[in-house]
Amino acid sequence: MKLAHLLDPRLVLMGKEYSNLDEALHSAVDAAADAYRSTIRRDEALARVMEREALGGTVLPTGVAIPHARLDAFDDLVIVPVVPRSPIQRGPGEPPIRLLWLLLTSKVGSPLYLTSLAAIASIAKDEGFLASLLNVDTPARFVSLVEEAGYEIKKGLRVEDIMARDVVSIRDNATLKDLIDIMYTRKLRYLPVVDDTGRLIGELGILDLISAGIPDYALRLTSLDFLDELAPMEELLARENEISVRSIMKPAVDPLSPSSSVFDAALRMTKRRKRHFPVTEGGRLVGVVSSMDILSKVLRS
Repeated sequence: MKLAHLLDPRLVLMGKEYSNLDEALHSAVDAAADAYRSTIRRDEALARVMEREALGGTVLPTGVAIPHARLDAFDDLVIVPVVPRSPIQRGPGEPPIRLLWLLLTSKVGSPLYLTSLAAIASIAKDEGFLASLLNVDTPARFVSLVEEAGYEIKKGLRVEDIMARDVVSIRDNATLKDLIDIMYTRKLRYLPVVDDTGRLIGELGILDLISAGIPDYALRLTSLDFLDELAPMEELLARENEISVRSIMKPAVDPLSPSSSVFDAALRMTKRRKRHFPVTEGGRLVGVVSSMDILSKVLRS
């Protein structure tokens, strides 16, 4: 099924100026409520949308906003694209909104809801197509352009729909100093380890890094009162230019693939008490999926 099949030209709003995001949201909710008079209560829909907006995270770096909400007593999915006449300005350092897609669905969620969100997020990442979409002059042309682009609504949500693609990794021959510097400066809790061809060969979490400074004997003792608590860490730092990532990394066992289901990812995280999984294709690292991806892109989508 194509994303275009869920779009109604009558619900594509174009050519109006909005002084802020709230105005655009009111306009989109009004259009949805007018089109679904018997099933969408305007006040409830607006309240749910604003509640979700308060949680943040619905405006992407490319200036595409995807506000969405789940409604009581509504068992459908409605999509309202809004193309403002000029970008909607926001706060300092925040990208102006060039395109807005409002999605409303049921409390339990339409089977198409999450995959529609994923398809729209794909559009937001395609700067060339996005520019073409913003230059259309009629709602009908907007829908036909999405149709021509062939964006599909897949059956089931896949890891590739929610994973991080711009992944920071580290080479296996890097030093412990390199590892600490990258984790500290990038504020990372997890790093996949790759060889010189980009193939995944291991992984490291922040606890693996910390445990490298804890001597084995300390794990077997019941009391550490006699031990200078910082001495092992100081010894580790004294050798940070000598210790290789390869010597402390864990092997990357059973990574996910882009086509793995999100449920499979969630199940593995739960069973293994592991928050990050590398994603590979043909052995090469292509992404990382985390428990926060599932929280923000599925449970609070």
